Amino acid sequence: MSEYITTYTGKHFNPTQPNPDLISIQDIAHALSLICRGNGHVQTFWSVGQHCICCAKEAAARGLSDRMVLACLLHDASECYMSDVPTPFKKELPEYQEQEEHLLRMIYEKFLGSTLTSGEQAQLKEIDHAMLLYDLENLLGEVQYGEIPDLQIDLDYTVRPFTEVEDEYLMLFAKYSGTAASKAVYLEDIADAFEECMDGWAQFLDTRTGEIVALSEDPYMACEEDQELWEEIDETDDYVRLPNQYELHEKSIMEKFAYESGNKRVSEVLFDALRRRHPYRCFKDKINDLGISQIYYDYRNRTYINIAEEWCRNHHVPYRRNRVNYKL
Repeated sequence: MSEYITTYTGKHFNPTQPNPDLISIQDIAHALSLICRGNGHVQTFWSVGQHCICCAKEAAARGLSDRMVLACLLHDASECYMSDVPTPFKKELPEYQEQEEHLLRMIYEKFLGSTLTSGEQAQLKEIDHAMLLYDLENLLGEVQYGEIPDLQIDLDYTVRPFTEVEDEYLMLFAKYSGTAASKAVYLEDIADAFEECMDGWAQFLDTRTGEIVALSEDPYMACEEDQELWEEIDETDDYVRLPNQYELHEKSIMEKFAYESGNKRVSEVLFDALRRRHPYRCFKDKINDLGISQIYYDYRNRTYINIAEEWCRNHHVPYRRNRVNYKL
């Protein structure tokens, strides 16, 4: 059995022997936006990510330091890799608690520079406990007796698309850490770029915005704006180059399509076209003649999406699998 989990960005992470280099804020934001608070025992979906966002906003509203805002945002980040265990059960699992505390310390050290002091832990616990009381009342209908601490923010338990929560989590992290978090890119956008790539042009993904830009490799065709962008690409690590048309090997895709067509005669016609002097043109003429051009282009698009996913994993680029605006 595998000793690791595969994360959203394609990393192989071992929760019992964590490697800090593999801890990713994109993985944390994505996973926490999909993990339900209270082990799922709530009247309406409320993610751990939303809880952490509220804790961070409360810390900011109380005038606490940027470091404390980040601590509140990250205080449940270990659940990204270890999942959550209900408190009554967790009390009976000392080894789990030890592993969780070790991982959380590692997360704090990576993103805050050090673990929390006892005073910082007390501030965090106070905010976390206050949020719990409101969660119990609003998500479970459990009336809370006694004095309930006032909050500086207004809580809104409206169900939100997880993508919105994920983006807000990353935005808060970027704001209070002073670093730009890479934005997740849609695989379809990369696949579309693959279809549009041309000889003599290079395409790059801007990891800060998720935007794909195309630039001519001919210096005589580059305008002043493009030349400035080339300089920025050379001087920063914010851009990742996409595969060009030769690296995509469309002829191999054509051959595989011909092999998998399921019709012997169609396969023979297509393979014959690919052996001719201008194989790309001949192949496309034949799929038009056979009335299967759309079937091929759909097949190629699916292949490009698979290539895009592998490319994202290899370059540690956070991605989403489709443009659907999910609602839970």
